[in-house]
Amino acid sequence: MQPISRRHVLSALALAPLAACTPDPTPPSTSPTPSATPTQWPERAGDKLSIDAAVFDGAFGTAYVQLAADLLTKAYPSVTTKVTALEKVNEELKARFADGATPPDLIDNSGADPLPVAEMLDQFLPLDDVIAATNSQGEVISETLHTGALNPGKVGDDLMAVNYAVSVYGLWYSAALFAAEGWAVPTTWDDLLELGDTARGLDKYLFVWGDDAATYYQELAVSSAIKEGGHDVRKALDNLDSGCWEHPAVMGVLEQLELCVKEGFFLHGGPYLDAQAEWSDRQLALLYPSGAWIAHEMIERTAENFEMTVAAAPTLTSSPTLPITAIHSASMEPFVVPAKASNPDGGKALLKTMLSPEVAQEFTRTNLMPTIVRNSIPTDLKSSALTSQTRLLADAGEDVFTWRFNDYYGLNLEQGELWARFLSNQLSAASLAEQLQEITDRVRNDPKVERYTVS
Repeated sequence: MQPISRRHVLSALALAPLAACTPDPTPPSTSPTPSATPTQWPERAGDKLSIDAAVFDGAFGTAYVQLAADLLTKAYPSVTTKVTALEKVNEELKARFADGATPPDLIDNSGADPLPVAEMLDQFLPLDDVIAATNSQGEVISETLHTGALNPGKVGDDLMAVNYAVSVYGLWYSAALFAAEGWAVPTTWDDLLELGDTARGLDKYLFVWGDDAATYYQELAVSSAIKEGGHDVRKALDNLDSGCWEHPAVMGVLEQLELCVKEGFFLHGGPYLDAQAEWSDRQLALLYPSGAWIAHEMIERTAENFEMTVAAAPTLTSSPTLPITAIHSASMEPFVVPAKASNPDGGKALLKTMLSPEVAQEFTRTNLMPTIVRNSIPTDLKSSALTSQTRLLADAGEDVFTWRFNDYYGLNLEQGELWARFLSNQLSAASLAEQLQEITDRVRNDPKVERYTVS
């Protein structure tokens, strides 16, 4: 998929080649010429030697950025890096983008409250010189990355963000429990409802949801609807089309979720980490929709011999438009460099170091999910979570899809409030769709918002 105009920012990403178990793509015949920046930093006269990095402290923590900082200091002993952990990126950093203020040199713009990049694109620098530089092995960085991994950050001819990690989304479950009970993994919503009845008979729940993570069920709903209705559903939602939330496939999935709510198949587990532990540790819920970060996020709160495994999202029927094996997968954790940073070259150098094999492999070893760097999975790493991700990617082949409307337009918090009410049986499927459409229409008609289109 080609990059699109600055007015229509960020296309959907086809990530099928990102599976670690698929063959590496052949590098392109032409490569970008390595840039003098940041490769000449910090040896030029007047170069600033301190770096300020602000990193979302979510499932991945900040250790991988600190490792890159340590490697950078090892190469250049005069360089120092401060890595600041953030819980709410926009709330904690917005004042540093005000007139006269200085933002960090590198920002991990992730989490439930990211900076609204759609409204502030001109405040960030292009990162093409980062991927045109060479890594610690002397390889041009762009030639070491998975095909398509940079597309989400491209605006016209410029690379404005680098998404670092690769996530597979789906329904996560205990393979050990399912094997012990003789349960098949549901592939349709009818299967899910049947499993919900089974769970109720065992004094368990089908699903659990937590505060600040209610939109995980929006991800499940959108994935399921796209598989059922095809790419027309994806394009309508991502393009903020009028009536996109009323598409029959979308409404069909929302109605199935509403039935699960009314049947009592949902457990509200309180704060989201506690809720996730009701699934992974106490095993009161059988399934949980999430991206691949869940494996590391719950590593200290997962029952012994749990065998955390991911399955593809279910469909409404047994003959959906996309194959049942189709999956939602995307590169995530977007890193950006502010134009008014005190040391943007230092921020770029830190990002370049993060794209080295050393840091990428350690990230995968720690977080049990791949990065955009090819061959970054340690050969000695054994993990049911990682194995199931690579299997799903291989099974999906070219049928991999994603979207960005909720993150790009900064809608997670507002949509999350609606989903929390829906999962609490305070909103019907029809009311949820109506109010999600109202949010969509408002953003679409806001002249201050720089929109993107997908095809």
